[in-house]
Amino acid sequence: MNKYIFDVDGVLCDTGQHIDNDCRIFFENWAQDKTYYLITGSHREKTVDQIGSGIPDHQHIGLHCMGNSIYPLHGQEILINQFDFTDEEMNWMKGFWHRSIYDQKPEFKTVIEKRNGSYNYSLATRGKDRKLRKHYMEHDRLYSERQNFIIQLNDNFPRLDAYAGGSVSIDICLRGANKGQILDLIWTEEEEKIYFFCDQYSKYGIDTPLIDAMEHLGDVGQVFKIDNGYKQTLEILKTL
Repeated sequence: MNKYIFDVDGVLCDTGQHIDNDCRIFFENWAQDKTYYLITGSHREKTVDQIGSGIPDHQHIGLHCMGNSIYPLHGQEILINQFDFTDEEMNWMKGFWHRSIYDQKPEFKTVIEKRNGSYNYSLATRGKDRKLRKHYMEHDRLYSERQNFIIQLNDNFPRLDAYAGGSVSIDICLRGANKGQILDLIWTEEEEKIYFFCDQYSKYGIDTPLIDAMEHLGDVGQVFKIDNGYKQTLEILKTL
């Protein structure tokens, strides 16, 4: 039995945007006889806001907040790896925000969003305004701000891991409580093939731990790295 794992943002919809209706219809038809999973950095409510309820409601298991918020088919949410920041960790993040030279950074109280088993840190707007997102992306390209945050946090706080999520934010979890953990939940030796569709695959990308974990599956695992949004995903699905 083949299994399919999909990131959402940048894979089933363009980053920070709602799903294209033609994409939604195609995917729902394609997936009727498939075993598939969504693995996102976001909570389920945001995923439903982006792609509707049809695709999440019919997946085999929903894996949100890097797999720390688990939704079994027709079951209740299961939470794992929950944590809160220490005062030292929070003060460090506030200091990083204070030192940032980004000219449109919001108030610090809006920078950190608590999720289930993870946190999201973003100096950019949390809305869907493409112009504002692009403005921060240009800043990040110039100053590698997210990369610097990730390197410094990982070095200073060994109980935490940070990853670049989407195009403007950072996802933070307990060390090891990242997307790579989901293979222990969904993979068995009975698989013919397991496919993973992702877009954040750089050294510090949120999808990288799962890519690394899949390498240990050998020929059973295959990763599709999506660079051009949902249209690229659809073209690949048409061949499978």
